[in-house]
Amino acid sequence: MAIRTRGRAAARPAPTGRTATRSARPRAHSLAPAHLGEAGAAAVLALVVLGLATFIVALAMIVSGITIAGRFGGSPPPNVGSLGLGQIIGGAGLLLLGLGLSGSALAVLAEVKHSRLVAAGLSGLAAVLSIAGALVTLLQPGREVVLPLALGIAALVFAASAILLARPRP
Repeated sequence: MAIRTRGRAAARPAPTGRTATRSARPRAHSLAPAHLGEAGAAAVLALVVLGLATFIVALAMIVSGITIAGRFGGSPPPNVGSLGLGQIIGGAGLLLLGLGLSGSALAVLAEVKHSRLVAAGLSGLAAVLSIAGALVTLLQPGREVVLPLALGIAALVFAASAILLARPRP
């Protein structure tokens, strides 16, 4: 039986077993890798998802550029071969960007050397391109607000991911 004196408690025994090791570890989410932290893991997840979305959009652009002659029916214009060239080139660029975003995010998860800086750079590039795309679509006559809004949100996510991945390791 512990004897209490006035003003102070009796000495408690030192914790043993599981409770001692549990309190010594820093708290982190069970799914977030320790080398990234929670914010870094969210940034990597966003890059993987947006990279795959960019890849899918790029494939759609390339297919649209290749099949542009079919939209004219029986009498395509004489320069139909060059009409889809811009879509094909832009789609190829987006294809490389989408693969780079997803690949660099997976490299960050695998702790490849300098992969955080590459992922941050590609994310920053994607943010700038998203802002440029949003501005171009805003300047079009008869525009819809959905595409510039979506590009603006993507730009914010890309910029936040670039900032989170460019900072030093936690």
